Amino acid sequence: MTDKADDGVALPLPATDTGSAARRVLPGPLAAALGYAVACLVLASIATAVVGWGTARDFWGYVWTVIVAAFYAAGLGLFTALPVAVILGWSLRRVMNQGIHVLAFFLVPTLIAWLIIGLIVQSAMVPLLMGAAVGLSMAAGRAAIWPLARAYP
Repeated sequence: MTDKADDGVALPLPATDTGSAARRVLPGPLAAALGYAVACLVLASIATAVVGWGTARDFWGYVWTVIVAAFYAAGLGLFTALPVAVILGWSLRRVMNQGIHVLAFFLVPTLIAWLIIGLIVQSAMVPLLMGAAVGLSMAAGRAAIWPLARAYP
């Protein structure tokens, strides 16, 4: 024997949070500056490790090389990486999962840098490695501001 008393009753739909559709992840200006500084230092560290290996005489020589490379990355990044980061962050503002933000901050700059550098030097592998360094630094900068980026309605 089966119990058919519930067959005509519709199951209630799960409660939906109508406010979540309008929520946004917005880092403030200080978080953006921190992420930019971290990205510049990571890119400078990668450049020092790859290009400057063996050029400094001691530890402080490497530190100085990283500082100079960070200033170079920061100056060049004002016109290249910062606009990409602002546009990418703005386009991801409705995505609540910040892991997706970090992944996008790796993939999009990597592909853009690979395309641009690859077209300039007409090669594929070295520009891919350079693009990966740019993407890694931007992802590290976005990951650094993870606790500072809050969801706002």
